[in-house]
Amino acid sequence: MRAGALTVGAVMAAVLLAGCGGGTGDGGSKSPRPKGGSASATSAKEARLSRGTVRRNVRAAAAAGGFDRVVDRAGTPARCRVIAAVPTDGVPKAAALAKVVADLKGRGWEQVFRKPEDGGVTWLFTKANWGLYVFTTAPSKEDPDGLRFTFSGQRLDCPNAPATASP
Repeated sequence: MRAGALTVGAVMAAVLLAGCGGGTGDGGSKSPRPKGGSASATSAKEARLSRGTVRRNVRAAAAAGGFDRVVDRAGTPARCRVIAAVPTDGVPKAAALAKVVADLKGRGWEQVFRKPEDGGVTWLFTKANWGLYVFTTAPSKEDPDGLRFTFSGQRLDCPNAPATASP
């Protein structure tokens, strides 16, 4: 699981720092960096999300998909990071995941890409100053009982955001 987390961290850092990624199915590329907005008070407030807001969005999206338990995996609260696991019996059903994705979109998260891989799916969403991966994994020989559904978020404007993953 540690190797998978490091891989996801490295990919997230590369995508977020490079400002590129697959589009939402149109073959185009959209920058995951926050977009400049109008000068209204609402836009200024939305331009910076707190870690608490992101955690609430994650919990609400999981609940929308019928998942009643979300486990904070970040350990000591980190102001620039949110990692949450959703315990499941096997790989989550596509209909439940569709509800999770719809809830995030309804809360203003923009889908940057969706990529099926190795029996699971990875999504990247952005909102204001955060990037949020949502990913599922299929059981493997190396990790038959591992977590199957995880949220991993990184604040994009964090002064000590890692450029690369390190062991």
